[in-house]
Amino acid sequence: MNDDQIDDLKQFIDSRISQSEALLKEELGDDIKNLKEEMHDGFSAVGDAIEQINEKIDKNDSKTDLRLTRLENQAA
Repeated sequence: MNDDQIDDLKQFIDSRISQSEALLKEELGDDIKNLKEEMHDGFSAVGDAIEQINEKIDKNDSKTDLRLTRLENQAA
């Protein structure tokens, strides 16, 4: 192989590597975007569940406070 052929081969290899890198970055970008969306949806669902639990706890606390007040009044 002469120097021109070696340079052409180097250039070909470099262009193939660059194309592969660009394609990989694009695919990873899409995957990361999808993962972010899935994580956001999952965290939103967890947040909703926690909010529902907190509402139930608040209701139970109110009932407990009412019961304690009634018991205090009966004891007095």
